[in-house]
Amino acid sequence: MKSFSIKLIAAFAIAFLLSGCYAKKEVQTIPAFTLAPFSENDHVSSIDNFVIILDASSSMDKPYMGNKKFDVATQIASRINRTLPELGQNAALRSFGHSPAISEENTVLFYGMEQYSENALGEKLRGISEAGGTSALHTALTASAQEELHSVYGKTAVIIISDGQPDYSLESPITLKAAQALKDQLGSELCYYPVIVGDNEKGAVLMDEIVRISGCGFVSNAENLLTDAGMAKFVEDIFLTKKPMEPVAEAVTPPPAPAPAVLEGTNTEGIWVVDEAYFDFDESEIKPGAFDYLNEIADVLKTHPDITVKVQGHTDSTGTKAYNDALSIRRAQAVKTYLTDRGINEDRLIIEGFGQSKPAAPNTTDRGRSLNRRVELHPMNL
Repeated sequence: MKSFSIKLIAAFAIAFLLSGCYAKKEVQTIPAFTLAPFSENDHVSSIDNFVIILDASSSMDKPYMGNKKFDVATQIASRINRTLPELGQNAALRSFGHSPAISEENTVLFYGMEQYSENALGEKLRGISEAGGTSALHTALTASAQEELHSVYGKTAVIIISDGQPDYSLESPITLKAAQALKDQLGSELCYYPVIVGDNEKGAVLMDEIVRISGCGFVSNAENLLTDAGMAKFVEDIFLTKKPMEPVAEAVTPPPAPAPAVLEGTNTEGIWVVDEAYFDFDESEIKPGAFDYLNEIADVLKTHPDITVKVQGHTDSTGTKAYNDALSIRRAQAVKTYLTDRGINEDRLIIEGFGQSKPAAPNTTDRGRSLNRRVELHPMNL
């Protein structure tokens, strides 16, 4: 009997040691972060506003990849902040479910809505230092609708960093109702971008459903965003639009035969103008009414293959500078795409975006603002 007891104790000891070794193998260090911020000289902002909603509930204290899910989540929020250039966009940071040591409230707006500052957002993020409350994503979404997103306009990204696990007494429909209500409030301007931390299947389904509600956006996996390449793509896809590259100087060739001083369809200043009749307010999609006019321009360019054109986008003064800069580039790109689809070599079309900086008329009246929503095509080499 004594011999059996000794063997039993030895077996337990070996099992304990083996389990310890196994657990030790499961621990992983969060990868080092070396990605440099994107250059503000090379990009414009794709969005006007963004909110980071950080899950600090008790389920985030559980392990994932050998670390607490909360530590992984805060690392991702920090890396977004350190990668994103300051381009005049507005930002906010909200958490929910945190430890009572942080706040007695279930959800707290720690930063914004205000013009984005990496230093200011980073400082507030460090204040969310401990998880421990109940999971209630729906309260954070509802509070966002009432506070930081109450009166915003323009493209808006809501980034949810969470394991997606609901409160013990609540099912996901209440979260989806809150997500739908916020979507109804902001309409097509709102996109959800959840980041799933962990491998909870129900949480992943919930995040997929939130994206489906917005009709845009996408779900990301935390493990992928801890890599430099994954974080770079995430930030570019959501936040940034590249500025068009300056044309590369070509080898000198003999000058072509001169084009006529006045080209068909140009105005008294010698330029073509795709005006407000061809764009809806706050849109870059060309309306069908512009097709005949643009077809005539394409025909002229085919007749004079030596001509290059500066395609310059403009907006009125409604909205932020960052948003209008991006909108003007999108409008210019839409006109360029139309002409290249009609056989004009894209190397002959140089897009530029001036936003609200070069008004054709005062922005103090509806008529003046409408005249400023335009794309101008400036022929060169005449």
